[in-house]
Formats: sequence, C-alpha cells, structure tokens
Amino acid sequence: MIGEELLIDPSLITLSLGIVSVLFLYWYSTRNFDYWKKRGIPYVKPAVPFFGSAYKALWKPFHEIELERYRKLGPLYGHFEGSRPLLSVADLKLVREVVVKEFASFADRRDFQSGNVILDSMLFSLRGEHWKRVRSIVSPTFTTGKIRRMVSIIKECSQTLMDNFKKVTKSGKPFDAKEFYGAFSIDVIASSAFSTKLDSHNDPKNRFVESAKIAFSTDFSFRTAIYQEYMGSLGTDLVILNHEQFNDEDVTNFLTTPAEGRLTLTDLTCI
Repeated sequence: MIGEELLIDPSLITLSLGIVSVLFLYWYSTRNFDYWKKRGIPYVKPAVPFFGSAYKALWKPFHEIELERYRKLGPLYGHFEGSRPLLSVADLKLVREVVVKEFASFADRRDFQSGNVILDSMLFSLRGEHWKRVRSIVSPTFTTGKIRRMVSIIKECSQTLMDNFKKVTKSGKPFDAKEFYGAFSIDVIASSAFSTKLDSHNDPKNRFVESAKIAFSTDFSFRTAIYQEYMGSLGTDLVILNHEQFNDEDVTNFLTTPAEGRLTLTDLTCI
C-alpha cells in the first residue's frame, strides 16, 4: 500500500518532473560546450550554463572582453553565446577571405533580430533578397568619387572642431574631449549623408543632434548578455530606441528640407 501511495502522490510526481526538467535544461544548455575542443580550436571555456562564455558581458563592455580574448588566445578563437558556438576572427587576411573572396558563401551575417523596428531595418540586420536590394541602393555611396567629395566636407567639419577647441582652451578650464569629437562625428554624418550643416557642440538642442545622441548613448554592456533567441520570450528590445522617438512627421520634414532649397550641401548618398 505504501508503494502504491508513493507512486500516485502528486507532490512526488511534481518533484520528479521538476528534477527531470532541470537536468534536461542543463544538458540542453551545455550540449555543445565541447564543440571547439573537438575541432582543435582554442576557445573560451564556458563557465555558466545558459550564458556560455559570455557571462562577463553582464558587467563588462563587449569590446573589452574581445580584446582580452584576442591577447590571450590569438586571432582565431571560439566562444559560446548560450549554447551556440561562435568563432571570432581577427586575422585580416582571413577576414578578407571571408568577406571578399568567399562572399558568395558568407553573404548573410548572423540572424540578429532585436524586435526593434528601426534596428531590424538596418543593413547589418537584413538577410537574403531584402539585404541585396538595400545593399544595391547603398553601394553607390562608397564609390571612389563619392569618398573624394567627402574630403572637403570632413575638412570643413574639422575646422569647426578646431574653432570650438580654441574657444574652450582660452578659458583654461578642463573639458571633455569626447564630447567635442562626438559632435564632430555627428557633423560629418549630417553633412555627408543628409546634406545638413550642423554645429552640434554649440547647437545641442537641434532635432538631428538630439536624435543622434539618443541612438548613440545606449549602454550595450548588459543587454549584449541577453541573447537574441531569448528576446521574444522576454518581450524586450536589445537597446532602448523606440520608433516613437522618430515619428513619421519628423522624418518627412527632415528628408524634404533639402528639396525645398533651404540647404546647399550635396547629399552624397543620393538615395
């Protein structure tokens, strides 16, 4: 009788199912952890189930982690994002082989959908025929002639940067050089890609400047640890960048401004 009672005890069944589920999840999350070892490639040993070897991204910027691995393991090494094996390539000759000579075999990048309307429409997030169509539109921007024409734009923005440096150094007070170079970057992008002449440092309230700061100010260090395959279940975006911040009216007004003749610069994208 005791044996029969134990077999039908709901709490025992629940406990057994719980243990089996935990063991299955552990196996599932660690099943590929010997992937790089079998192939004789140096790799970062995964220390935490579900996170693989990327758990440090919870508190450390991704680029610092990659630099440490490069110095320790060399220009070619494996690591894990969850249970997914990844290969990092830092050898320039091999990178060229992959992205240029063997382009037909590596046309698509990793499938990385964040759930964010803006980010998922960027060239780096697109795949297949959609990617090819957008790339054919963007490619003319990077012809030799277009790049040469950017030189004068960059020189003009550089002069604005130097003028701003001269003004602040006269005060003799410390200043944040990163802010100045950040403004310079925004000025170059606005002038060469959108025919919009800016002085981002002295006009921080400009709509374009504010939008650019929103896009570039997000800290990726924690969210890079929340992998793409978990995004749907968590119901969150990789970065805090909402399309509501760039509504249709703002975009329309911005893109039609050059056509109305209020700007005299040349749009090098010509899209």
